[in-house]
Amino acid sequence: MRKILVVYATAGIGHKKASIAVKKAYEEMNLPDAEVTLIDALDYTNDFFRWSYLQAYLLMVNKLPTFWGLSYYLTDNPFIDLFVSGIRRLNNWANSKKLVKYIIDTKPDVIISTHFFASEVIADLKDKKAINSKLITVITDYRVHAWWIANGTDTYIVASDEVKRELEARKIDPSIIKVMGIPIEPIFSKQLDRSAIFRSTGLRDDVFTILVIGGGFGVGPIEGIAGVVAQLRKNLQTVVVCGRNEELVKKMQKLKEELKLNMKITGFIDNVYEYMEISDVLISKSGGITVSESLAKNIPMIIISPILGQETANCNFLIKNGAAVKVSGLEELRSALEDLIGNPVKMDRMKESIKRIRKPNAAYDVAKLAYEL
Repeated sequence: MRKILVVYATAGIGHKKASIAVKKAYEEMNLPDAEVTLIDALDYTNDFFRWSYLQAYLLMVNKLPTFWGLSYYLTDNPFIDLFVSGIRRLNNWANSKKLVKYIIDTKPDVIISTHFFASEVIADLKDKKAINSKLITVITDYRVHAWWIANGTDTYIVASDEVKRELEARKIDPSIIKVMGIPIEPIFSKQLDRSAIFRSTGLRDDVFTILVIGGGFGVGPIEGIAGVVAQLRKNLQTVVVCGRNEELVKKMQKLKEELKLNMKITGFIDNVYEYMEISDVLISKSGGITVSESLAKNIPMIIISPILGQETANCNFLIKNGAAVKVSGLEELRSALEDLIGNPVKMDRMKESIKRIRKPNAAYDVAKLAYEL
């Protein structure tokens, strides 16, 4: 029996989605003698640590983005990391005793980690010879941060050749770095029936379709985006995904009526892949998972004011490769949308660029690697 543990931490939604994607890939592949378990590392910490880990992240990203960006880059400085890393590891170790016990007791053959917290704890266990598990660390952004570096990692999975070079510059052995992409749910790698989706969603198939995603927690200037869309010509339709932000859903429904918009509004949904399949452009945050999903579905992105840190890095990757447009605010959004709507040649060029950099099968590739490691 090949015991494989897939572990994430719920700080934002992307790390969890990457782990779920790998688990679903295993379910589809049905590999013989593969026993796959999926856990949230924070479930094996104390209550306050688990609560504060997520709340601190959301507070900084949503309310203090400048502070978040400053912290992101400061802690990535090798001199500052040298000082901070010891304190961080001590704190992580003190609050992860249940996680440590779980891993020692279950003795997985391979551990796939999609969050640096879990990777760091597991790497420490390996360093202390407490476990013999192989550790695969999946970096879920298009840039490396110092926190992802965990001595004891047997394989790093990265999104692009650029990230591989970044790891190499940090003295990581090139032989343990695999460019496979960021795992996304297997359904994103499949060609779907567009006509059936248009029918099931009640959307038209003869107009330009804009998809707006606010992330799992429904953050971003979505109301402002609706106002911009209202200023455009009328032969288009918009789908707005508000995530788990129920208050935003209510506000958008009211705004839809006031502005008489051709707009479909949803809360959290588990079939965003269908809307990506039929949409012409995606307006969203540039989180690693959202970027990877949009690339898999060959849909160009418009990114509004990415916050400093990993979002900026992900955005820069797309811009560099001709797969997205960045706007600094709502003022620029209208002209960007008008340009894409009225310029099908530019849209086609962006889609060709996307095809060169996308890696839609990452979940399968990571699952196979762990099974054979």
